[in-house]
Amino acid sequence: MKKILRLLVTIISIFTINMSAVAANNDGRPPRPEKISREKFYKDLHLNEEIKAQVKVILNDFKLTLDKNFKDSKMPPDREKIDEFIKVRDSRIKPLLTKKQYKTYKETVEGLFVPDDRRGPSGN
Repeated sequence: MKKILRLLVTIISIFTINMSAVAANNDGRPPRPEKISREKFYKDLHLNEEIKAQVKVILNDFKLTLDKNFKDSKMPPDREKIDEFIKVRDSRIKPLLTKKQYKTYKETVEGLFVPDDRRGPSGN
């Protein structure tokens, strides 16, 4: 009986420690995309220099728009407003890419703009 009780206490302790660690890393927000380097981003897309330059301009415009609209704000950014900016950005980029490139782009682009802290959507 003591062995079972000791085993039960051990399992509950491990479970509690594990859940505490999970709670410390999760503040109710969805998981953030992994931050990636710009070099890896462009390499994975396999762009020629002309398209790469156009995509860079569009992404830079997007970053400047986010900074202009949210950088000095004390409030969290409005998700609907960010989604509008994303739609504009993507509508400018989609015609430049093949279907395969666009799929890769959508899977990885948000990793370029992962904030270094949780105050706002500035890029790297």
